[in-house]
Amino acid sequence: MKNDLEQKAKEWQGEAEEAAQNLRAKAQTTAENLQEKAKEWQRKTADTMRQASESADAYVHESPWTVIASVAVACFAIGFILGNRRD
Repeated sequence: MKNDLEQKAKEWQGEAEEAAQNLRAKAQTTAENLQEKAKEWQRKTADTMRQASESADAYVHESPWTVIASVAVACFAIGFILGNRRD
């Protein structure tokens, strides 16, 4: 009877160790997949930002006075709003 209990305990321990190894392998695989997705999102974001900055640069070089006027109007509006807040 004691040997049966010891045998069952060893079997359960072996099953628990195997389950732990399987869980560890699944967790590691999931972590690697998430890391790869994060790298892919980072590459896509960098490409999108690069394209946006190139487009903005091209627009500013093509229409500098339009950009200057837009910035001046925006700064005037912000200054006007902040100036009225103090009163």
